[in-house]
This record gives sequence, C-alpha cells and structure tokens, in this order.
Amino acid sequence: MLILAFRGDHAIIHLMSDAERMSLLIGDGTVPSGAEVEVPIMDDLAAYTGNFVLDTDRAWELVHDFTQTGAAGPLGEWCEL
Repeated sequence: MLILAFRGDHAIIHLMSDAERMSLLIGDGTVPSGAEVEVPIMDDLAAYTGNFVLDTDRAWELVHDFTQTGAAGPLGEWCEL
C-alpha cells in the first residue's frame, strides 16, 4: 500500500509492505537534504527532511505508475523505517 502526503509543491510517499514494515521513498532533490518540509499526516503536520521530499507532480506520476503495475521497487530507492 502506498500513502501519499502532500502540501503545495512538496510530497512524501510511504510504502507499507505489511503491517510491520514501512518505508519512505527517497526524494528527487526538490528540497535540499538539510531542509525540512511539513506535510499533513492524519490530523497533524509532520516534518520530513529534504531527503524524502518529492515534487508533487512527480509523486502523482509515481502513484499512477504503482496503480498500473502494483510494483513499488521500480518507483525509486526506499528507506525502511
């Protein structure tokens, strides 16, 4: 299952491989790695470093690709939490 969180031009993609495993997609360089971006997660804002931030349009393209193939690996590099 993919979870897309976005605010303005910034997005984060989570992958839930199963009930116990979650990963974040490595960002596309939209935001410098040392900077932080806040996106809504449930009812709160969560801060992520630029390492995990994608351009919102790019994130939507990746979600679309995932819905077509069901494969998360080709979307990019994942960092398991």
